[in-house]
Amino acid sequence: MLLNLQKLFLLAQLKPASDSLSAYQQFARSIINRMSNFSIWTIIIFISLIIIFVLLIVIYEIYRSNKTKQDLRDLAWRKFEARADFLKLSQKSIDLLKRIIEECGLQDPSTIIKSAHVFEKTIGIYYEIKKIKSISDSRLASIRDLRRMLGFLPLSKDIPIVSTRQFEVGDKCAVQIPESGPATHKGMCLISDVDERYWSITGLSGSPVPAKTWILVNYVRSGDAEYIFRAQVVSEAKGNILLTHTSKLNRAQQRNWVRIDVSMPVEVTQVIGNGIGDIFSGKIIDMSGGGFGMALPVKLQKNARLLLHFELPGHGTISDLPVKVVRVAGKYNNDPLRTVHSVAFDGDVHLIQEQIIQYVFEKQRQSAQALMK
Repeated sequence: MLLNLQKLFLLAQLKPASDSLSAYQQFARSIINRMSNFSIWTIIIFISLIIIFVLLIVIYEIYRSNKTKQDLRDLAWRKFEARADFLKLSQKSIDLLKRIIEECGLQDPSTIIKSAHVFEKTIGIYYEIKKIKSISDSRLASIRDLRRMLGFLPLSKDIPIVSTRQFEVGDKCAVQIPESGPATHKGMCLISDVDERYWSITGLSGSPVPAKTWILVNYVRSGDAEYIFRAQVVSEAKGNILLTHTSKLNRAQQRNWVRIDVSMPVEVTQVIGNGIGDIFSGKIIDMSGGGFGMALPVKLQKNARLLLHFELPGHGTISDLPVKVVRVAGKYNNDPLRTVHSVAFDGDVHLIQEQIIQYVFEKQRQSAQALMK
C-alpha cells in the first residue's frame, strides 16, 4: 500500500505536457494532498487496524465453523445414546463402543450401532490400530457379544456379508487347498467355530495342512449370495483347520451366479402333475450354482417341471434332480431341432447343489490357472 502511495506522489509531481491535468493526475494529486495531512505513523496504525479487523473476521468464521461441527457432533452422540438406550445396552457395552469410536475417529457415532457394515469396518480399523494379538480375550469376547446385542449376529439375509467374522457356526463352504497348483485337499467343509481372532473349518480328510498355506474358499449363503475369497491357515489340530479372518470377499449375487460353459449329456423326464411324461435326451450347455442352460430337442413351456439325470465329472451320477423351466430362448447354434432352455433348481436340493457349486468352483480355479500360465 505504501508503494502505491509513493507512485501516486510521483505522478502528482510530474509536470504535465499541456496546461490541463489528466483526470488520473488530478485524482493522484488530490489523494496526496489529503494524505499529507497525516503522519506516516497514522497511516501505519490505520493499516494495522484494517489487518486486525480482517483477522478478527477470519477467527470468528473459524470459531463458527468449529461450533457448527461440535453441535453436529453433539447431536450425533445424542442419537447414539438414544439408540443405545433403545437397545438396552449396558453401560459397560456403551463405554466399550465409545472407546472404539474415539480410537477410530468415527465421525457419526450413531452409525456404528445402525449399520453392520460400519460396525465391521470400524472394528477392523480398531484391530489394526490396537493389534488384535495384544487385545485381551475378555475384550474380544465383549466385542463378540456386542454383535449379538446390536442384531448383527446372526446377520439378516438382506444384508451382505463384509467379513468372515460374520460367518455362522454350522454353515458350509467349499475349499481348495492350496489355492493354486495341484490340490491336496478339496471338498465341502463345516464352519466349526468363529471368534474375533480366527475362524475354523472341519470335515476334510487327508494329510495335515501346513501353517501359512493359502486356501481358496467358496461360501454360499442361502438367500443372499456366493462369496469367493482367500484365507490363510494358522494351524491344524485333529482335522480342525484354524484360519485368518478377511474382509476381502468377492460377492456374486445369486441372480448372477458364476456360470461356466460345459457340454454334458443329460436325460430329461417331464413331470406332469403327479405323474411322469415324456423322456428325451438333451445337453447341458452351461452350469451355475442356481441352475443350468440346456439344449433340448423339444420346446417346453415356461414353468415346466423336469427331472434330470446326468454324470457330474468327479462327483458321480446325479439322478432325479428336480428343476423348473424359467426361460425359453432361441435355437441352439441355429440348429432347428434343438431349443435353449434355462432351468432353476426346484425344491430341497441343497446336497446336490453343493456338489454342483463345488464343481463350478473347481472349473473356475482351473480356468484361472490356465490364464496365468
